Amino acid sequence: MKPKILVIGDLILDHYVWGNCERISPEAPVQVIEVTKETLSLGGACNVANNLVALEAEVFICGMIGADEAGEKLKYQLQALHIHTQGIYIHKNRPTTKKSRIIAAHQQVLRVDKEDKESIDQKGESFILDFSAQLIKNHKIDCIVLSDYQKGVLSPKLTQELITLAKKSKIKILIDPKGKDYQKYRGATLLTPNKKEAKEATNISICDQESLLLTAKKLKQICDLEFSLITLSEDGIAILDKTLQTIPTVAKEVFDVTGAGDTVIAALAYMLSLQKNILQSVYFANAAAAVVVNKIGSATASKEEIVTYLRKNNLLNSQFIDSHFLSTLQENKHKESPLCLQLQNTPQRIRNYKDKYISPTHLEDFIKALENLESKIIFTNGCFDVLHLGHIDYLNKAKNLGDLLIIGLNSDNSIKTLKGKNRPINSQYDRIAMLCALECVDFVIIFEEETPLELIKKIKPDILVKGKDYLNQEIIGSNIAKEVVLIDYIEGKSSTAIIEKIKTLK
Repeated sequence: MKPKILVIGDLILDHYVWGNCERISPEAPVQVIEVTKETLSLGGACNVANNLVALEAEVFICGMIGADEAGEKLKYQLQALHIHTQGIYIHKNRPTTKKSRIIAAHQQVLRVDKEDKESIDQKGESFILDFSAQLIKNHKIDCIVLSDYQKGVLSPKLTQELITLAKKSKIKILIDPKGKDYQKYRGATLLTPNKKEAKEATNISICDQESLLLTAKKLKQICDLEFSLITLSEDGIAILDKTLQTIPTVAKEVFDVTGAGDTVIAALAYMLSLQKNILQSVYFANAAAAVVVNKIGSATASKEEIVTYLRKNNLLNSQFIDSHFLSTLQENKHKESPLCLQLQNTPQRIRNYKDKYISPTHLEDFIKALENLESKIIFTNGCFDVLHLGHIDYLNKAKNLGDLLIIGLNSDNSIKTLKGKNRPINSQYDRIAMLCALECVDFVIIFEEETPLELIKKIKPDILVKGKDYLNQEIIGSNIAKEVVLIDYIEGKSSTAIIEKIKTLK
């Protein structure tokens, strides 16, 4: 059984603008960035939820977004990961928290934040508290995580009400804290401050084991915690139960510590949900953090990666890490993976469109699952901007050539590069939903590049399908697929023709 974990906190959309900088603006002494691509990722409490998905927990998320495009995109990304989003409160008069980072030559040039840090209103507090209480009653939640980024959701009042609810329901509640007011976290199971945050809360500088012990004891006392935990960056994690223990990290290289705190609290929640003791949980979380700091950006750690790390560092078969337990985790992944189940039951049509969209997070697992199939795989690609009869006829004919039809879908940025700034008409999120609603389509994968070559290399399709208009033209990926098939279009049916017709109606 997957543990059921509720994540509550500040929902953040991370927006990255990538480009080249080769000149100075004539208007002002500032750099000019020529944008090459834009990407989105999950931040704040959303990244905690993403880390829990990587560990294959069932995740429910609560927080607040605005009634805006950023909120829609954030919610869609969460749903693509099969995270339950019914607990998200939509505030009509404030924006979704969005952090835009401008990057050129592998350096962050500028960050632009769009946010409102005012505390959530009474209506929002009641919504989140009522939803949480009902969820605990109906779904038997195993653990609650509060992810506080001081963006207004976790007000002192709501935080204390959630802690009271958790204790009354005998559920462990873990909190990633922010700021100096730690009284609002009083009564939690544990907090996960880093050294700097622990100093702000206790006014004690951590410089040796003695000061570390004093800090941990003071945190436990002032916050009435069951356990006192402090993350120590490259030095590992310190945990105070009856005695203080420091679990060192053995990460060989540290590329990026972004999001490592989210990984730690997610791994702790996962293990405690499985009724593991605090030391087992800390060892597991420490290993998860060691995995993600070897990656770039806010990353996640899978159970296989954590097991590999523990095995390489001789941490299995100890009193803290049970190798039988970890092998069970790996077996459960093979048995329970929704992706594996979908692929094993290909004759059955998948009705939920969210199950057909393969997000970047799941692409690697998807490719591995494809390698074990004997099904004939068909691949085609395109913009599919304004979906019409010609598209549907084309895709149905493609599907009839084999077993699994996979569509490589140009991202919004990719289409802008190919067709100009006024395209696409429909966003990639709308286009994904429409394609996934078609019975003939099995899976949809977004690609950011101008061509799907890299995606074709990974999928290695049996049949590559293109339209007859590619006759006598070079077809990208034709040297990778076993066969190339060109399909006739219905004459006169095209997105461009529809757009031009609409223009004449104005």
